[in-house]
Amino acid sequence: MIPSDRTPMIPPPRLMFWELRAVPEFLGSFLPRPFAAALPRGHGEPVMVIPGFAADDLAVLLLTRRLTALGYRAISWGLGRNTGNLKKLQPKLVEQVQRFSNSRGARVKLVGWSLGGAMARDIAREHTAFVDQVITLGSPVTGGAKFTAVGRSYRNKGVDLERLAQAADARETAKTIPVPVTALYDRHDGIVNWRACIDHHNAHVRHIEVQCSHLGMVVDRTVFGIIANNLAKP
Repeated sequence: MIPSDRTPMIPPPRLMFWELRAVPEFLGSFLPRPFAAALPRGHGEPVMVIPGFAADDLAVLLLTRRLTALGYRAISWGLGRNTGNLKKLQPKLVEQVQRFSNSRGARVKLVGWSLGGAMARDIAREHTAFVDQVITLGSPVTGGAKFTAVGRSYRNKGVDLERLAQAADARETAKTIPVPVTALYDRHDGIVNWRACIDHHNAHVRHIEVQCSHLGMVVDRTVFGIIANNLAKP
């Protein structure tokens, strides 16, 4: 069931306080608990992890290594820091996905964090032959940057957020995503309004609510368990 829809807005500043949860989530990821023992294992399937806005390969290194340890051929996108310049980065990411898919002889499973998830969705929509499934972590589906914490800085720089939002929404309504999509969100997300993470255009998308900071989604053990269980689905 899709959660109740209300008009999204930029997350209130008070929710940034909850992003401090990322600290114990990160520290907890190193506790010596055999949390992965019961998780389904991969068999060399290609998985690409795409970082969010202002993040890079190092930010998703722990997630990538965990997926490798679980049996997947996991890599990060290899394009450095995600500057948010989609006109420049998206074509390069498409090339990376195509090259990875061809090298492994299989379609790629994409795990995208925040903006990285939105980029993964667009690739799955336009280049289905190279994508097996998509998992998004706190990724805005509605309105682009308009309903995110970075929207304030964009607006202050004179960026037309309304125009960007209309373009993002137009892509969603123009063509459905023909591969499985799992969307994780947290109602106390201080970076992306959780309502903007709900997909009302693709009925097959599975929404999963988690209890995790936006910044901690790539290190949290419970989130990793959800990722692992969904990657294993045919």
